[in-house]
Amino acid sequence: MGAISGERPRVVSTVSHYARHVQSEEYRESRKQKAELIYAVCAGYLESARCVADLGAGTGLIKRVLEERSGRPIVGFEIDREFMEETSRMVLADLTKLPVADGAIEFGIANHVYEHVGNLDLFFAEIRRALAPDGRVYLTAGNRFALIEPHYRLPTLSWWPEPVATRILRWSGRGERYDDIHFVTHRRLVAAAARHGLWLEDVTDGVLASQLHRYGSRPGQLASRFALRLPGGLRRLLLRWASPQWFFFIRHAGVTGGTS
Repeated sequence: MGAISGERPRVVSTVSHYARHVQSEEYRESRKQKAELIYAVCAGYLESARCVADLGAGTGLIKRVLEERSGRPIVGFEIDREFMEETSRMVLADLTKLPVADGAIEFGIANHVYEHVGNLDLFFAEIRRALAPDGRVYLTAGNRFALIEPHYRLPTLSWWPEPVATRILRWSGRGERYDDIHFVTHRRLVAAAARHGLWLEDVTDGVLASQLHRYGSRPGQLASRFALRLPGGLRRLLLRWASPQWFFFIRHAGVTGGTS
């Protein structure tokens, strides 16, 4: 992929574990499940915003389900033409150079895409430019220190410096290089957004409590049920460090309220 935002591991020229997974029925079903989760959390925004954008729409499968569920058109932005399956209302674009006017996006979806961006500052600067003054972006973000790396399904892969991670990936036989995926910590993600006048409202705790039944992994459900038994403050602190993914709403700093 390189460092161009929104790009995915190239599924045509590689035979990596991730490439095979993307082409599987399991992956297609997971996109439907992910879309249902997004809709459950974001229905109010999806149905009321005049301009909705899927930032890093990938295959377009999630976008299609969300359009069907909300009854509203959604414009998808994706940099890798080979990755697209759905082409209706899909635009070939770099997420750091969106072809939209300032303040045009009232609601955006950035589902597991930030790690494919080479420069977080450029990513958040462009979101700030393109986001309406009272707009929101739903951001699902993976944790660098998740136990299982989600693309190649290898324990601790994203914990290591790139040369070490690349060696682990090659030894596993699941890929050649790990230089195109860049997970960060909760603190670094929040700080990068703040540098560009954006606030990340962490709603991970609420999503965990209300959407636990949508977690497909049995270990994930068990861990989540345990977390929900903890006192609220301790649970939220633990989620910042140990949750494999976080859920945020991005908005301009100082803006409050809204419908979710």
